[in-house]
Amino acid sequence: MALQTSSLALFRKIAISIVILLLAVSGVLWQAAARVQAQSQVVHTVQAGENLFRIGLRYGVSWQSIMTANGLPSTYIYVGQRLIIPDATTNFATPLPVQPPATVSAPLPTAPPVVIQPVQQTYTVQAGDTAWRIATRFGITVNTLAVANNLPNAWRIYAGQTLVIPGANNAPAAPPNGRQLAVYGQNQTLPLDCEARSAVDWAGYFGVAINELEFFYRLPVSDDPEVGFVGSGWGAWGQTPPYSYGVHAGPVAALLQSYGVKAKAVRGLAWESVQAEIDAGRPVIAWVIGHIWNGAPITYTAASTGQTTTVAAYEHTVIVTGYAGDTVYILDGGATYTRSKTDFLNSWAVLGNMAIVAGDS
Repeated sequence: MALQTSSLALFRKIAISIVILLLAVSGVLWQAAARVQAQSQVVHTVQAGENLFRIGLRYGVSWQSIMTANGLPSTYIYVGQRLIIPDATTNFATPLPVQPPATVSAPLPTAPPVVIQPVQQTYTVQAGDTAWRIATRFGITVNTLAVANNLPNAWRIYAGQTLVIPGANNAPAAPPNGRQLAVYGQNQTLPLDCEARSAVDWAGYFGVAINELEFFYRLPVSDDPEVGFVGSGWGAWGQTPPYSYGVHAGPVAALLQSYGVKAKAVRGLAWESVQAEIDAGRPVIAWVIGHIWNGAPITYTAASTGQTTTVAAYEHTVIVTGYAGDTVYILDGGATYTRSKTDFLNSWAVLGNMAIVAGDS
Protein backbone atom coordinates (compact mmCIF):
# COMPACT_ATOMS: atom_id res chain seq x y z
CA MET A 1 0.00 0.00 0.00
CA ALA A 2 2.84 2.42 0.82
CA LEU A 3 4.54 1.57 -2.47
CA GLN A 4 1.35 2.29 -4.38
CA THR A 5 0.96 5.68 -2.66
CA SER A 6 4.57 6.57 -3.43
CA SER A 7 4.13 5.64 -7.10
CA LEU A 8 0.99 7.77 -7.34
CA ALA A 9 2.77 10.76 -5.81
CA LEU A 10 5.69 10.33 -8.22
CA PHE A 11 3.26 10.18 -11.16
CA ARG A 12 1.58 13.40 -10.02
CA LYS A 13 4.90 15.20 -9.76
CA ILE A 14 5.87 14.07 -13.28
CA ALA A 15 2.47 15.19 -14.67
CA ILE A 16 2.73 18.59 -12.99
CA SER A 17 6.27 19.03 -14.32
CA ILE A 18 5.11 18.22 -17.86
CA VAL A 19 2.24 20.73 -17.63
CA ILE A 20 4.59 23.45 -16.34
CA LEU A 21 7.06 22.68 -19.15
CA LEU A 22 4.30 22.89 -21.79
CA LEU A 23 3.09 26.21 -20.41
CA ALA A 24 6.61 27.63 -20.44
CA VAL A 25 7.21 26.49 -24.02
CA SER A 26 3.88 27.92 -25.20
CA GLY A 27 4.67 31.23 -23.49
CA VAL A 28 8.03 31.42 -25.23
CA LEU A 29 6.42 30.64 -28.60
CA TRP A 30 3.71 33.25 -28.04
CA GLN A 31 6.28 35.93 -27.17
CA ALA A 32 8.33 35.01 -30.22
CA ALA A 33 5.26 35.26 -32.46
CA ALA A 34 4.40 38.62 -30.92
CA ARG A 35 7.93 39.89 -31.57
CA VAL A 36 7.76 38.73 -35.20
CA GLN A 37 4.39 40.41 -35.64
CA ALA A 38 5.67 43.63 -34.05
CA GLN A 39 8.73 43.59 -36.26
CA SER A 40 6.62 43.06 -39.42
CA GLN A 41 4.14 45.80 -38.51
CA VAL A 42 4.85 49.14 -40.14
CA VAL A 43 4.22 52.20 -37.96
CA HIS A 44 4.43 55.66 -39.50
CA THR A 45 4.94 58.89 -37.54
CA VAL A 46 2.98 61.75 -39.11
CA GLN A 47 5.17 64.60 -40.39
CA ALA A 48 4.24 68.23 -41.08
CA GLY A 49 2.25 68.63 -44.30
CA GLU A 50 1.18 64.97 -44.48
CA ASN A 51 -2.37 63.62 -44.74
CA LEU A 52 -3.89 60.15 -44.99
CA PHE A 53 -4.01 60.24 -48.78
CA ARG A 54 -0.29 61.03 -49.12
CA ILE A 55 0.70 58.49 -46.46
CA GLY A 56 -1.36 55.84 -48.25
CA LEU A 57 0.38 56.63 -51.54
CA ARG A 58 3.76 56.31 -49.83
CA TYR A 59 3.08 52.80 -48.56
CA GLY A 60 0.88 51.58 -51.40
CA VAL A 61 -2.32 51.25 -49.34
CA SER A 62 -5.61 53.12 -49.37
CA TRP A 63 -6.32 55.95 -46.93
CA GLN A 64 -9.54 54.14 -45.93
CA SER A 65 -7.55 51.09 -44.76
CA ILE A 66 -5.33 53.33 -42.61
CA MET A 67 -8.43 54.86 -41.00
CA THR A 68 -9.84 51.39 -40.27
CA ALA A 69 -6.56 50.00 -38.89
CA ASN A 70 -6.19 52.91 -36.48
CA GLY A 71 -9.87 53.36 -35.58
CA LEU A 72 -9.89 56.96 -36.80
CA PRO A 73 -13.34 58.63 -36.66
CA SER A 74 -12.34 61.14 -39.35
CA THR A 75 -9.50 61.99 -41.73
CA TYR A 76 -7.99 64.44 -39.21
CA ILE A 77 -4.42 63.55 -38.15
CA TYR A 78 -1.70 65.54 -36.36
CA VAL A 79 2.07 65.87 -36.45
CA GLY A 80 3.75 63.23 -34.27
CA GLN A 81 0.78 60.84 -34.38
CA ARG A 82 1.80 57.18 -34.83
CA LEU A 83 -0.23 55.28 -37.41
CA ILE A 84 -0.30 51.56 -38.12
CA ILE A 85 0.08 50.93 -41.87
CA PRO A 86 -1.88 47.76 -42.70
CA ASP A 87 -0.62 45.41 -45.43
CA ALA A 88 2.27 47.73 -46.29
CA THR A 89 4.33 45.94 -48.91
CA THR A 90 7.46 48.09 -48.43
CA ASN A 91 8.75 50.56 -45.88
CA PHE A 92 9.48 53.41 -48.26
CA ALA A 93 11.58 55.16 -45.62
CA THR A 94 14.35 52.54 -46.17
CA PRO A 95 15.62 52.53 -49.76
CA LEU A 96 16.16 49.16 -51.40
CA PRO A 97 19.79 48.22 -52.18
CA VAL A 98 20.92 48.89 -55.73
CA GLN A 99 21.81 45.72 -57.66
CA PRO A 100 25.26 45.72 -59.33
CA PRO A 101 25.27 45.82 -63.12
CA ALA A 102 25.36 42.50 -64.90
CA THR A 103 28.66 41.37 -66.41
CA VAL A 104 29.10 40.93 -70.16
CA SER A 105 28.91 37.18 -69.84
CA ALA A 106 25.56 37.35 -68.04
CA PRO A 107 22.35 36.97 -70.06
CA LEU A 108 20.59 40.17 -70.99
CA PRO A 109 18.05 41.16 -68.33
CA THR A 110 14.41 41.28 -69.25
CA ALA A 111 12.77 44.69 -69.41
CA PRO A 112 11.45 45.77 -66.00
CA PRO A 113 7.69 46.10 -65.68
CA VAL A 114 6.30 49.55 -66.28
CA VAL A 115 5.14 51.05 -62.98
CA ILE A 116 2.48 53.70 -63.32
CA GLN A 117 2.90 56.17 -60.48
CA PRO A 118 -0.24 57.79 -59.06
CA VAL A 119 -1.00 61.00 -60.90
CA GLN A 120 -0.69 63.95 -58.56
CA GLN A 121 -0.71 67.58 -59.49
CA THR A 122 -1.44 70.76 -57.58
CA TYR A 123 -3.79 73.65 -58.13
CA THR A 124 -3.72 77.13 -56.61
CA VAL A 125 -7.17 78.31 -55.53
CA GLN A 126 -8.32 81.44 -57.32
CA ALA A 127 -10.76 84.10 -56.11
CA GLY A 128 -14.31 82.82 -56.66
CA ASP A 129 -13.30 79.14 -56.74
CA THR A 130 -15.30 76.56 -54.80
CA ALA A 131 -14.47 72.97 -53.98
CA TRP A 132 -17.01 71.49 -56.38
CA ARG A 133 -15.89 73.76 -59.23
CA ILE A 134 -12.29 72.65 -58.77
CA ALA A 135 -13.31 68.99 -58.44
CA THR A 136 -15.52 69.19 -61.53
CA ARG A 137 -12.75 70.88 -63.50
CA PHE A 138 -10.37 67.98 -62.83
CA GLY A 139 -12.96 65.20 -63.05
CA ILE A 140 -12.84 64.10 -59.40
CA THR A 141 -15.29 64.23 -56.49
CA VAL A 142 -15.24 66.85 -53.75
CA ASN A 143 -14.82 64.05 -51.19
CA THR A 144 -11.65 62.87 -52.98
CA LEU A 145 -10.34 66.44 -53.04
CA ALA A 146 -11.07 66.87 -49.32
CA VAL A 147 -9.34 63.62 -48.31
CA ALA A 148 -6.27 64.30 -50.47
CA ASN A 149 -5.80 67.67 -48.75
CA ASN A 150 -6.95 66.72 -45.22
CA LEU A 151 -9.74 69.32 -45.35
CA PRO A 152 -12.18 69.05 -42.43
CA ASN A 153 -14.66 71.13 -44.46
CA ALA A 154 -14.24 71.22 -48.23
CA TRP A 155 -16.38 74.33 -48.52
CA ARG A 156 -13.80 76.39 -46.59
CA ILE A 157 -10.98 77.01 -49.02
CA TYR A 158 -9.27 80.31 -49.69
CA ALA A 159 -7.60 82.14 -52.58
CA GLY A 160 -3.91 81.28 -52.79
CA GLN A 161 -4.31 77.90 -51.12
CA THR A 162 -2.45 75.06 -52.88
CA LEU A 163 -4.47 71.88 -53.30
CA VAL A 164 -3.31 68.43 -54.33
CA ILE A 165 -5.40 67.09 -57.24
CA PRO A 166 -5.16 63.28 -57.00
CA GLY A 167 -5.61 61.17 -60.12
CA ALA A 168 -6.79 64.11 -62.20
CA ASN A 169 -5.43 62.82 -65.50
CA ASN A 170 -6.87 59.36 -64.88
CA ALA A 171 -10.45 60.55 -64.33
CA PRO A 172 -12.88 58.45 -66.39
CA ALA A 173 -14.74 60.25 -69.11
CA ALA A 174 -18.45 60.72 -68.62
CA PRO A 175 -20.69 58.45 -70.74
CA PRO A 176 -21.92 60.19 -73.88
CA ASN A 177 -25.56 60.05 -72.83
CA GLY A 178 -25.30 60.72 -69.09
CA ARG A 179 -23.18 60.59 -65.96
CA GLN A 180 -23.04 58.74 -62.66
CA LEU A 181 -21.44 60.23 -59.54
CA ALA A 182 -19.60 58.27 -56.85
CA VAL A 183 -21.82 58.89 -53.81
CA TYR A 184 -21.79 56.48 -50.87
CA GLY A 185 -24.42 55.96 -48.18
CA GLN A 186 -25.48 53.86 -45.22
CA ASN A 187 -28.77 52.42 -44.03
CA GLN A 188 -30.85 54.79 -41.91
CA THR A 189 -30.76 54.23 -38.16
CA LEU A 190 -34.38 55.02 -37.30
CA PRO A 191 -37.57 53.95 -39.12
CA LEU A 192 -38.40 57.53 -40.14
CA ASP A 193 -35.09 59.42 -40.31
CA CYS A 194 -34.51 58.98 -44.05
CA GLU A 195 -34.16 62.75 -44.47
CA ALA A 196 -31.29 62.85 -41.96
CA ARG A 197 -29.59 59.86 -43.59
CA SER A 198 -29.84 61.37 -47.07
CA ALA A 199 -28.61 64.73 -45.77
CA VAL A 200 -25.48 63.38 -44.10
CA ASP A 201 -24.61 61.12 -47.06
CA TRP A 202 -25.05 64.11 -49.40
CA ALA A 203 -22.93 66.33 -47.15
CA GLY A 204 -20.27 63.61 -47.01
CA TYR A 205 -19.97 63.72 -50.79
CA PHE A 206 -19.08 67.41 -50.47
CA GLY A 207 -16.48 66.65 -47.82
CA VAL A 208 -18.45 67.46 -44.64
CA ALA A 209 -18.81 64.62 -42.11
CA ILE A 210 -22.00 64.74 -39.98
CA ASN A 211 -23.37 62.17 -37.55
CA GLU A 212 -26.81 60.95 -38.61
CA LEU A 213 -28.47 60.94 -35.17
CA GLU A 214 -26.90 64.26 -34.23
CA PHE A 215 -28.38 65.76 -37.38
CA PHE A 216 -31.77 64.16 -36.75
CA TYR A 217 -32.08 65.42 -33.18
CA ARG A 218 -31.08 68.95 -34.26
CA LEU A 219 -34.02 69.16 -36.65
CA PRO A 220 -36.84 71.36 -35.34
CA VAL A 221 -40.05 69.58 -34.35
CA SER A 222 -43.50 70.67 -35.54
CA ASP A 223 -46.84 69.41 -36.79
CA ASP A 224 -45.99 71.26 -40.02
CA PRO A 225 -43.44 69.39 -42.22
CA GLU A 226 -42.45 72.70 -43.79
CA VAL A 227 -41.29 73.88 -40.35
CA GLY A 228 -39.93 70.77 -38.65
CA PHE A 229 -40.03 67.01 -38.19
CA VAL A 230 -43.56 65.69 -37.65
CA GLY A 231 -43.95 62.95 -35.04
CA SER A 232 -41.34 60.44 -33.84
CA GLY A 233 -38.42 58.97 -35.70
CA TRP A 234 -39.54 55.62 -34.27
CA GLY A 235 -43.04 55.93 -35.78
CA ALA A 236 -44.59 53.63 -38.35
CA TRP A 237 -43.82 54.40 -41.99
CA GLY A 238 -46.79 55.26 -44.19
CA GLN A 239 -48.67 57.72 -41.97
CA THR A 240 -49.41 61.35 -42.75
CA PRO A 241 -49.40 64.43 -40.47
CA PRO A 242 -50.22 65.10 -37.71
CA TYR A 243 -49.07 61.52 -37.07
CA SER A 244 -45.44 60.45 -37.38
CA TYR A 245 -44.38 61.41 -40.89
CA GLY A 246 -41.03 63.13 -41.51
CA VAL A 247 -39.92 66.55 -42.72
CA HIS A 248 -39.77 68.45 -46.00
CA ALA A 249 -36.82 70.07 -47.73
CA GLY A 250 -36.77 73.52 -46.11
CA PRO A 251 -35.74 72.60 -42.53
CA VAL A 252 -33.25 70.00 -43.81
CA ALA A 253 -31.52 72.52 -46.09
CA ALA A 254 -31.41 75.10 -43.29
CA LEU A 255 -29.74 72.62 -40.92
CA LEU A 256 -27.23 71.60 -43.58
CA GLN A 257 -26.30 75.26 -43.97
CA SER A 258 -25.56 75.46 -40.25
CA TYR A 259 -22.87 72.80 -40.82
CA GLY A 260 -21.32 74.90 -43.56
CA VAL A 261 -22.85 72.94 -46.46
CA LYS A 262 -24.30 75.07 -49.25
CA ALA A 263 -27.79 73.58 -49.58
CA LYS A 264 -30.87 75.02 -51.25
CA ALA A 265 -34.44 73.68 -50.90
CA VAL A 266 -36.48 73.88 -54.10
CA ARG A 267 -39.92 72.89 -55.39
CA GLY A 268 -41.01 72.40 -58.96
CA LEU A 269 -37.50 71.47 -60.05
CA ALA A 270 -37.37 70.36 -63.68
CA TRP A 271 -35.74 67.10 -64.74
CA GLU A 272 -33.42 69.09 -67.00
CA SER A 273 -32.17 70.93 -63.90
CA VAL A 274 -31.43 67.60 -62.20
CA GLN A 275 -29.42 66.55 -65.25
CA ALA A 276 -27.53 69.84 -65.16
CA GLU A 277 -26.69 69.31 -61.47
CA ILE A 278 -25.42 65.80 -62.16
CA ASP A 279 -23.39 67.03 -65.15
CA ALA A 280 -21.77 69.61 -62.85
CA GLY A 281 -20.82 66.91 -60.35
CA ARG A 282 -23.55 67.68 -57.81
CA PRO A 283 -26.00 64.95 -56.66
CA VAL A 284 -29.59 65.91 -55.77
CA ILE A 285 -31.72 64.91 -52.76
CA ALA A 286 -35.26 64.17 -53.96
CA TRP A 287 -38.52 63.67 -52.03
CA VAL A 288 -40.31 60.65 -53.49
CA ILE A 289 -42.83 58.00 -52.50
CA GLY A 290 -41.38 54.80 -51.04
CA HIS A 291 -38.66 53.25 -53.12
CA ILE A 292 -39.84 55.13 -56.24
CA TRP A 293 -43.46 54.00 -55.99
CA ASN A 294 -46.63 55.64 -57.17
CA GLY A 295 -48.56 57.70 -54.63
CA ALA A 296 -51.31 60.24 -54.12
CA PRO A 297 -50.90 63.83 -52.86
CA ILE A 298 -52.93 64.88 -49.81
CA THR A 299 -53.71 68.46 -48.82
CA TYR A 300 -52.91 69.08 -45.15
CA THR A 301 -53.27 72.16 -42.94
CA ALA A 302 -51.09 72.32 -39.84
CA ALA A 303 -52.86 73.44 -36.67
CA SER A 304 -49.82 75.26 -35.27
CA THR A 305 -49.12 77.40 -38.33
CA GLY A 306 -52.37 77.39 -40.30
CA GLN A 307 -50.23 76.66 -43.34
CA THR A 308 -51.54 74.29 -46.02
CA THR A 309 -49.11 71.99 -47.79
CA THR A 310 -49.02 68.75 -49.77
CA VAL A 311 -48.13 65.53 -47.98
CA ALA A 312 -48.30 61.86 -48.97
CA ALA A 313 -48.15 58.43 -47.37
CA TYR A 314 -44.73 56.76 -47.54
CA GLU A 315 -42.93 60.07 -48.03
CA HIS A 316 -39.25 59.23 -48.49
CA THR A 317 -35.93 60.75 -49.59
CA VAL A 318 -33.32 59.41 -51.99
CA ILE A 319 -30.23 60.86 -53.65
CA VAL A 320 -30.18 61.04 -57.43
CA THR A 321 -26.59 60.18 -58.36
CA GLY A 322 -26.77 59.88 -62.12
CA TYR A 323 -28.65 59.27 -65.33
CA ALA A 324 -28.10 57.56 -68.67
CA GLY A 325 -30.75 57.70 -71.35
CA ASP A 326 -34.02 56.59 -69.72
CA THR A 327 -32.30 55.29 -66.56
CA VAL A 328 -32.02 57.14 -63.24
CA TYR A 329 -29.39 56.07 -60.69
CA ILE A 330 -30.60 56.16 -57.08
CA LEU A 331 -28.83 56.00 -53.70
CA ASP A 332 -31.40 54.98 -51.08
CA GLY A 333 -29.64 54.79 -47.72
CA GLY A 334 -27.13 52.00 -48.13
CA ALA A 335 -28.78 50.62 -51.29
CA THR A 336 -28.14 51.64 -54.87
CA TYR A 337 -30.52 50.82 -57.71
CA THR A 338 -31.90 52.16 -60.96
CA ARG A 339 -35.38 53.17 -62.04
CA SER A 340 -36.80 54.27 -65.33
CA LYS A 341 -37.04 58.02 -65.79
CA THR A 342 -40.82 57.71 -66.12
CA ASP A 343 -41.19 55.86 -62.80
CA PHE A 344 -38.91 58.33 -61.04
CA LEU A 345 -40.71 61.40 -62.39
CA ASN A 346 -44.12 59.99 -61.42
CA SER A 347 -42.98 59.30 -57.84
CA TRP A 348 -41.13 62.61 -57.51
CA ALA A 349 -44.13 64.59 -58.80
CA VAL A 350 -46.40 63.51 -55.91
CA LEU A 351 -44.74 65.99 -53.53
CA GLY A 352 -44.24 68.64 -56.18
CA ASN A 353 -40.69 67.83 -57.41
CA MET A 354 -39.26 68.79 -54.03
CA ALA A 355 -35.47 68.60 -53.74
CA ILE A 356 -32.27 69.93 -52.21
CA VAL A 357 -29.51 71.09 -54.55
CA ALA A 358 -26.07 72.51 -53.88
CA GLY A 359 -25.99 76.28 -53.69
CA ASP A 360 -26.83 79.29 -51.59
CA SER A 361 -30.40 79.64 -50.38
